[in-house]
Amino acid sequence: MSLVTCIVRLLAPARAALAGLALSLAFGASSAAAQPEAPPPHDALVAPLRGFTRAEMTRVEPLLGYGPVGLIELPTPPTLPAVHLLADVEAPARVVAEVLSHPTRYPEFMPAISSVNVRERSGDTMAYEWQWRTSLFTLGGQAMLTLFAPPPGQERRGYRMVVEQNGGDLGHGRQVWRVIPLGPDRCRLALSARIDLRGANAVTRQMENVGRSLSRSITLATGLAALTRTQAEAERRVGHTRPPASEGMHRPNIEVRALEPLLRRGDLVVIESSGASLRQSVVLTRYNRTEAQVRGIMLNPEAFAQALIQGSTATLTGEPTTDGVEFDWNVDRPLVGTGGHMILRERGPHLVELEALEGAMDGGRWLFETGMLPSRATYVLGWAEFDVGDANFLLRAMLDADESFRGGLSSAAVVMLARALRNRVNREPPTGVHLHMQ
Repeated sequence: MSLVTCIVRLLAPARAALAGLALSLAFGASSAAAQPEAPPPHDALVAPLRGFTRAEMTRVEPLLGYGPVGLIELPTPPTLPAVHLLADVEAPARVVAEVLSHPTRYPEFMPAISSVNVRERSGDTMAYEWQWRTSLFTLGGQAMLTLFAPPPGQERRGYRMVVEQNGGDLGHGRQVWRVIPLGPDRCRLALSARIDLRGANAVTRQMENVGRSLSRSITLATGLAALTRTQAEAERRVGHTRPPASEGMHRPNIEVRALEPLLRRGDLVVIESSGASLRQSVVLTRYNRTEAQVRGIMLNPEAFAQALIQGSTATLTGEPTTDGVEFDWNVDRPLVGTGGHMILRERGPHLVELEALEGAMDGGRWLFETGMLPSRATYVLGWAEFDVGDANFLLRAMLDADESFRGGLSSAAVVMLARALRNRVNREPPTGVHLHMQ
């Protein structure tokens, strides 16, 4: 029973935050009344964006065969955490740069973007307005794009593009794109982004005040959609067709220990996909405590009481059996209330399986593996397969507008599970056993 309630409370913030993301978008329709009179101070337009280094790219390169790889930075106040994404593209770097550098053509291959209007041009810089329309809501904003192309004869240096999001319903922020040639017909596409919702519409600002991770979730969802759509469009232009993503959950072939240097920077995600077709979302996180302590917290629901969302409950619907234990769960909150029926199974001393049988996320499955890193800190590797659109009708509207949002929203959900656990783990006082794990 302890483990059941614990997992419910871990999943609750993910579902509620996803629903909150949809609500903040939906009820923040583009209008002058929704904008703040004077946006508060922010650093999203000026703070450095340190993406994947070449050494880090080498470490994650084996994972890029699954699909895009992301690093969601850990909080380092007062600077907002950034999101960094990577994907390999079977097209020349110049083709990818051509796709990215013409925003007016975005609506042709990014279904959610309904229009882009250029307001001003000066050399390789342009200012434009964008609008994003779904069946339920409309968003808009202003941005400025600057392209930095390599000098003639130095194409191996690649391309860089900076996009400053300087107003609108999604606040302020900056994106830095890099197109790195890997040969004449292949390249690596990197995106580093940071969005500050404190300058967004009124409802979005209120949601961000409640949950500070919303900025990262929106950055991950929109950034990954833009990256995968750019990848697909560039490959379409050169006639390359990716095979569809295979089905079925599996533990990804990840050398966890080799990735610990990246885990000190943030949470690692792998989106196993082919374009907008999603197979499963994977998250890898590091906790500065022993495995026994982390698992002890996971198995103790009372340990989560102060860290996780209020209003979540779990009720056993029968006695535990060899197949697991079934329970009903419920999150009782205005507008984002949700619930369902699940079964929990322990698969040995290092693995927990959770399956949604009815209600929200019906048919979804989550697996969590724990283990020890070289520093003797603990890792948690989670992989999941579920339909994020089942969480809320507003999220379904987002997916109907553009299926490529599925990967980012699903990954945001599993990352939120990891953060919920970290919130509680970090409240445990360090002991002499833990001091060497920094």
